[in-house]
Amino acid sequence: MRTILSPFFALLVSIWLINLGGGLQGTILGMRADLENFDLFATGIIMSSYFLGYMISIFIIPPFINSVGHIRSFAAFASLSSAATLCHAVFIDPYVWFGLRTITGICFGGLILVGESWLNASTGNENRGTVFSIYMLAVLSAAALSQVMINLTPVTSYDLFILVSVALSVSLVPLTLGRKIAAPEIMESERMSYIHLIRNHPLGSLGVLTSGLVNGALWTMMAVYCVRMGMKDSQTSLVMFAVMFGGMLSLWPTGKLSDIIDRRKIILATSASTFVVATLFVTGIGTGDTYIPYLAGAIGLAAFPLYAISSSHINDYLKQEEFVPACGSMVLLYGLGALVSPIVSAVFMDMVGPNGMFLFILIISVPLIVLASYRIIQKDVLPTEERSDFVFDMPKVTPSVSPLDPRNQEAEELSEEIMKEMDEEEIEAMPL
Repeated sequence: MRTILSPFFALLVSIWLINLGGGLQGTILGMRADLENFDLFATGIIMSSYFLGYMISIFIIPPFINSVGHIRSFAAFASLSSAATLCHAVFIDPYVWFGLRTITGICFGGLILVGESWLNASTGNENRGTVFSIYMLAVLSAAALSQVMINLTPVTSYDLFILVSVALSVSLVPLTLGRKIAAPEIMESERMSYIHLIRNHPLGSLGVLTSGLVNGALWTMMAVYCVRMGMKDSQTSLVMFAVMFGGMLSLWPTGKLSDIIDRRKIILATSASTFVVATLFVTGIGTGDTYIPYLAGAIGLAAFPLYAISSSHINDYLKQEEFVPACGSMVLLYGLGALVSPIVSAVFMDMVGPNGMFLFILIISVPLIVLASYRIIQKDVLPTEERSDFVFDMPKVTPSVSPLDPRNQEAEELSEEIMKEMDEEEIEAMPL
């Protein structure tokens, strides 16, 4: 393990610090917006603007990095996101926060893409799957630990914004001072037609979209729910940690189980479990201050694996050369759900109270439950030997298909083989 980690340990530290700062920032903004008496709908728009920035980064970041360079791009994105964080504490205004949050989404897209491309450059085919799993564990552990930092100082002070800024600024140090790693050119991801994706893979597509809707609500509006329920900062911290930790625990075993059992049944189980936990929140059964952290952990446990299972279900039916275009479309489909989710959640919370967020989650889980049940009844299960291997994954603030994904590497190798064969055929066909 030490041999595997040593070439890119500094990179992992930088990425860990980025996600530590990003996880903390998302939570304190939701809490602080409510404490500053922002309109609930305005809070939803502010929280969704992060994903707006993420969607914008899909189109503008790769050519920017290629023209400016990896180190300078990383430094620019880290510095800009650090400055934007501090500006939140200075300018308490919903319109300003919307703009700053959008900038943060764009910057985080660039930061993660630079980090991932560098990790890919230092990783060989023989250990790519291991590296990918370690990378995802680092991302999720940072997001979970960041929630504990809420207890360090009151949310109403500047201090937590300063801590986020420090984490983002310090993330520059390991990456810029670590061992030099080749910086590959970043190619813009191809994207499969949405009509083609949805028509040919309806269950997987709906699962990806539902994942964006559910996880978007949990990541952005759960802290607002806690504040509206009258919880203390320490209780909010515990609830947010439980959501992240539950998701982190469930990803790997749920994915491995889907390699054995029909993935459609796993999609049905995760969506049904999310529905049940959301129902408990909506009805108020067992939602006292003592029990909410347990229910929060349960909904994270149920909801977080949905993207990975749904994308794996789609990949089971793809040709190898279709993987990259399909993944590009899946990332955007998830982003669309996450973009809409905070706004709709805020509307529901405004109409029926804090539990409105879980009413929204409950409602959007129903179509997936119905479709998964229908597909299980109507279509035979795909034989185990024809399925693709599960990849430990969940969507991040990444403007392209992760270059670390082992399936992405396989697609690239196949493309290279095809091009090589075409070149050889052209040479043979040339007249002497």
